[in-house]
Amino acid sequence: MALADDLDRIARAAGAHALPGEEVTAVLAVEPAPGERLYLCAFGSSAGVDSWLVLDGDGSPVTNRKRVRDAASIAALCEVVEESVDGAEPPTEPRLASLAYLDSIGPTTENGDLAAAVQSAVPAVEELTKNVESNYKLDLSR
Repeated sequence: MALADDLDRIARAAGAHALPGEEVTAVLAVEPAPGERLYLCAFGSSAGVDSWLVLDGDGSPVTNRKRVRDAASIAALCEVVEESVDGAEPPTEPRLASLAYLDSIGPTTENGDLAAAVQSAVPAVEELTKNVESNYKLDLSR
C-alpha cells in the first residue's frame, strides 16, 4: 500500500476521534524505529483549539508517553531540518519522517552540517512535543 493510501486510511480512523466542531487537519507518518510506523494526527476546531493523537499502523490510539514523544520529536525534527536544506522545494509527495530520512538529507543542509541543523531544531522539537503532550486527546501512560 502506498504511503498516500496509508495516510488517507489513518485520517479516516483519526476522524472517529474528532469532537463536534473538530476536524483532522494533518496526518504525518513517522518511523520511530525500522519497521514501526506511527501517525501523528493534528486536530483543529473553529474555536482555534488544537489537539493531537498518535495512531499505530492499525489505526489504534497510542497512549504510551514515550512512543508519543518519539513520534512528535521525529516528525518535528524532519520538518525543521528539511527547511534548512539549500534550495529545497516543498515535497510534492508524502514522505515518511524517520532517522533514515534525516541521514539522507544531511549532506545537503546549509554548510552540509546535519549536526548543526539538528541542534538548531531542538527548540522547535521541544515546543511541538510539549504541545502534543499538553493537548493530547487521551491520557498518556508513563
